[in-house]
Amino acid sequence: MREFPAVDAYSYIDKAFGRTEESDRLFLEAVKENYLFQLSCQPYVRALMDRYDFSPEDLKGPEDILKLPPIFVDTMKYHRFISVPEKNVIMTLTSSGTSGQVTQALFDRPGVERIQRISSKIFNDVGFCSSRPAGYLMFSYAREDAQSVGTSWSDEQEMKCAPVSDEIWLLRKDEDGRFDFDPEEAVDALVDMSEKGPVRLLGFPSFIFQTLEELDRQGRSIQVDGDSFVIAGGGWKNHAGVPMTQSEFASELERRIGLPKENVRDLYGMVEHGIPYCSCPMGHHHVPVFSRVAVRHPVTMEFLPHGEEGLLQLVSPWNVAQPNCSILSSDLVRVEKDCPCGIPGEYIASIRRGGKKKHKGCAIAAQEILDKVRADREGR
Repeated sequence: MREFPAVDAYSYIDKAFGRTEESDRLFLEAVKENYLFQLSCQPYVRALMDRYDFSPEDLKGPEDILKLPPIFVDTMKYHRFISVPEKNVIMTLTSSGTSGQVTQALFDRPGVERIQRISSKIFNDVGFCSSRPAGYLMFSYAREDAQSVGTSWSDEQEMKCAPVSDEIWLLRKDEDGRFDFDPEEAVDALVDMSEKGPVRLLGFPSFIFQTLEELDRQGRSIQVDGDSFVIAGGGWKNHAGVPMTQSEFASELERRIGLPKENVRDLYGMVEHGIPYCSCPMGHHHVPVFSRVAVRHPVTMEFLPHGEEGLLQLVSPWNVAQPNCSILSSDLVRVEKDCPCGIPGEYIASIRRGGKKKHKGCAIAAQEILDKVRADREGR
């Protein structure tokens, strides 16, 4: 198996936030090593290089990294883009919840080990971790049913943030092979776990909100342990799919079950890129030293300054199994710098997910499940 010493060294950077000359050097060397490898085995990467009039020799310093020609994320839904021998692929994850055209994200063993190291450092340094055991209530697709769905694997990684005393996955397949959710089961599990210690609620916010509604409907009241935590993903929405801010959602959790607002967090990411962008208590998704981001004009592809909205470009060299070192998302974002929370560097200040009509992602598929649950309950 071919070795990538610069990519490996980059994945061992000690601190997840706060770029230094050394971390910038390691990142640049890893990008060069990965990109040259992809050029050697992917004609499409070479075609992009020519189209952008780019050369690996242009990567002279950290400021040049964002010049790396990006692959549009939707392109990866139609091309597998494998860069390593098939026998080296030990895991394949997909980008969609239940149906629709999907990305196949491929991982060799060193790649899995790298992203696990990187994610662990990010989760710890952003404040997600605790040494106290917790009961995990997973508002996400059960791993044994979801198989390759990327969000379920990501949730499993988040379960390493605190020791597991108990775990229940709430989105499971019914007898017809479709994912279903039972709010009454979720309430019973939440009440039971909250009597034993801290709880951790992971997954889609809309299902968490539906559980709060069911708790109120049953006339039950609980106060969770102060070390309880929420790590959500998939867009902040209530049970009816109405958008909410992270602050509004946190206020509801604090009011209804006593979960501290500062412990309600979010995670933004995509299987095509792999790096998690975790929110601070202010709701800002911070850019770790393991990636670089830029905002580009949707038409001209010009780089836009902080505060202006455009398409999100993401660069990270940890995975050599595919040419996804630089990708262009369909999401519209604003990037800012120096968050008041104190975490150094850039952060994603706002996100508007793109491509919802054309491609059904995990959160949209999850909302359809919840709509069905509500319709069935109202029809009783």
